This record gives sequence, C-alpha cells and structure tokens, in this order.
Amino acid sequence: MLISLISCWAGDQLNSQQAAGKQINIQTSNVQGGFYPADPKELNNILDFLLSSAGNPIIDQRIYGLISPHAGYIYSGKVAAKNYQAISSKQYKTIIILAPSHYFNLDSAAIYSQGAFQTPLGLVNIDQLFAEKLIKNNPKLFQSNPDVFAKEHAIEVQLPFLQKTQHNFKIVPILIPQVSYEITETLAQALAALIANREDVLVIASTDLSHYHDQQTANQIDHRTLNWILNLQPKELFDSVKQEKSELCGAAAVITLIQIMRNIDANNVQLLNYATSADSDYVQNPDKNKVVGYAAIIFTKPGKPADNLNQRSSLMLNSNQKKELLSIARDAIVNIVKNNQRHIVMTDDPQLREDRGAFVTIYKDVALRGCIGLIEAEQPLINVVNDMAIQASIRDSRFTPLKAEELDNIKLEISVMSPIEQITDIKQIEVGNHGLIIRKGNNSGLLLPQVATEYKWTREQFLEQTCVKAGLNKDDWKQGARIFIFSAEVFSEKELK
Repeated sequence: MLISLISCWAGDQLNSQQAAGKQINIQTSNVQGGFYPADPKELNNILDFLLSSAGNPIIDQRIYGLISPHAGYIYSGKVAAKNYQAISSKQYKTIIILAPSHYFNLDSAAIYSQGAFQTPLGLVNIDQLFAEKLIKNNPKLFQSNPDVFAKEHAIEVQLPFLQKTQHNFKIVPILIPQVSYEITETLAQALAALIANREDVLVIASTDLSHYHDQQTANQIDHRTLNWILNLQPKELFDSVKQEKSELCGAAAVITLIQIMRNIDANNVQLLNYATSADSDYVQNPDKNKVVGYAAIIFTKPGKPADNLNQRSSLMLNSNQKKELLSIARDAIVNIVKNNQRHIVMTDDPQLREDRGAFVTIYKDVALRGCIGLIEAEQPLINVVNDMAIQASIRDSRFTPLKAEELDNIKLEISVMSPIEQITDIKQIEVGNHGLIIRKGNNSGLLLPQVATEYKWTREQFLEQTCVKAGLNKDDWKQGARIFIFSAEVFSEKELK
C-alpha cells in the first residue's frame, strides 16, 4: 500500500478526571490491527495518505450530518476520507455517532455516557454532560449501557479520522435499535431538540450499504438506497429495507439521522463518493462476486452556494446503465460510419430518460480520435449520447471522419454532466472533480475534469488552458471572464469490459 511520507503525532487527549488521577471508563480498541493499523505511526501515515487523496471538497456551508462507512480502511477508507476531508476546515465541540449494534438486539438506544474511547492515536473523551442530559430528558428512549460497546466496531472506525481532522472535540456514542420506524422518529426528535440551536454539533450515521452481492447487483441495490437518502425520504427507505429491496447494516441509524436533519432544516444532501469493496486500490484481485457498498454523504442547510451543491438529482449510474449508454454510443458510431444511418434509441430506464448533458470521447489506441458533447441539454440522456457519438465520429473538426476499418481499434468514454455553476472564487475549483467553462465576449472554452488530471495541472494551469481552448489569452480568466464549474460521471468501455 502507498502511504504518505509525512506523518504527525496525535497524542492522548487527557480530561480533567485523568489529570486528577481519578479512574474513568475507557473503551479500548476492538479492531486495531485488523480494520486499521495498531501502530500509531503507520495509522497516521495511512490517514495522511487517504485524506490527501480525497482532494479538497469545497463545502462553504456548515456540515451538520454525515453518513460514513465503517469497514476496514483498505476497503472503505477512500470513501470515508471524502467526508472527513470535507469537515477538516470546520471544528465541532460535540460529535454524535449513531451506529448499529452488530452483537446485541437492543430495545432502546444505548449510550456510552462517560469516560473515553481509545485508539492508537490516543483517547477520545465522551461528552458526559450531553449524554446525561439526553438520558435524563428521555429515560425510556436512551439508556447508559457501556457493556454493549465491548465488541462493537461501527463507532470506533470513525474515531481515527476524527482525531486527524478535529481538535478539542467530545463524542456521544449511541447504538440505535433496529425496532420500528416510530422509534426512529422519537429518537430523532429527542436529539434534534438538544442540537437545534447549536452550530458546534455534528451527527454521524455509521453504516455500510449492501452486503455480499456481485458488483452489478450491489450497484443496483445501493442506487435504490441512495435515492431514498438523497431525496430525504426516511419512511420510504425504512419500507424498502423491510421489503429487502434496500440494504444497509445501519439502517436505523441512517433513518434517524435523516429525520434529525429534516428537523433542524439541514435539507441539502450531497453524495461525495460511492464505491464497493471491489473498487479498492489496496487489495489485489478483490472478490467481485461478494462486495460491500460504501457511501460518503453530507447534510448542509439551504442557502448559496449549498443549493448548488445539492445533488439529489445526481444520476450515480450503475454498471448496467453505463454499459447501456456505451452500447448506444458504439451502435450509433457503427451505423453512421458503415451505413450512413442514424437510429432511434429507446429505454425503459427512467434515469436514462432524464435531460442531461454528456460528452462522448473516442480513442484510437491511446490517442484522442474525437470528442464532442453538450454541457447542458433539453433532451433525454440516451438521445444526447446517441447524437454526440455520431458528432464525435464524423463532425469533430480536428480529425477526419472515422472510417469503417478503424472501428475495431477504437475505445469509447462517456462523461455525463452535472448542472453548471458560475463561481467568483477560484478556490471553489476542485481539480480532478470539476470541469471548467470560461466565457468572455463571444469566446467560450470547455475542458472536462479528467483533462486536468491527465496533465497533472494546478488550478491556475487548468484556468490558463481553458482560456487557450476558448481562443483567449492565458491570463484572461483574471480579467472579466466568467468562470463556470461542473462535475462529470466518467466511464469507459475499458473499465466495463
């Protein structure tokens, strides 16, 4: 595994009771040496690497909630890191962690109400005052029950990430019972009542998604699950889980979190990352027939620019949908090149009928052979892909029209566009995740997100090259040009073969 060469030491967090020599409850690590390294330096290095690899998500709003995975770091760490990098510039005093119990059937929510949790990076103290107030106000709902945390990993796995990105914080660990929807409503109301007017509280729901299906099935199940979450529909999610159409081990925790966020008006939801264990960069030949799904999701409150960050309408295409679009593109190219014919495309998939822009890129061997697209469209995605495939094959002015004898040697890549957003601060540009459009006068230039990654450009170089693409001077982005960003879901025949 690649690790960062730069590490920093996170020492023990000592509370006043320890300083006075008093005995406190300490929940020792259950999974160090398994889910993550037991050696502090190695753990620091791996966290440094994961967080630096997560980029720098530009989230201007206060983040009030997270959904984060709790598997071993070699599987889910890359996804979880997106969440924790997003909150690294925001500090919290109290962090409530909602999680399932993997070992006990609970009738009420269990709280570890005093003491500390221990990881190789030191101690994380419990917010005892918050925990005791929660229990006092709701004695039938919440009970202090440290014994049920003895083997649990769902809370512990979040802590090293928090230790690296937060300072002077305390936690409230809560295991949520998988009982009824009505219980989650009541739990959410009780928690929301204590945090409604506080800006220094973060709520985390710890969960993995589908378990032990093949990659294609996992993508389909997780897409359904994420749709309920991103559209803030906890009851529909509960019913879907009950009907075994959705899967997530921390279902009650997530459903409770969604309702808390609705109660405190944190109604903007953003999916930062989704992957499965088969997508791991750190496991050789991962089993693609028994995968586990992971997602990183944040909740913010409405208002600019958070409204633009809301990704409830994000497509997040599954493997079948990607393959269908690639098949449409290839068929379109073959028909136009061999027969000079355009064909009509149809699909039963409602997502592929959404109006969405897209680019189709053609490579011959490793060289670019054509690329044309629409950043915004008022027609279904399948039609856009069909039309842009044709345009890229015979209408890209940089290349001669594609010939029939070349068809066996081309590979296709599709980029499905998000809505564009005008920005005024270039720090909002996340190189590798954002594409750029620069407009000045009658000139306009666009570069896709993957171009900056391919050439390893800095943010400024990306801006300069987009100006060049627009036929402008390199520095025109500083002088009256309008700058727009967008993201793209990029996939290719090569990765889906």
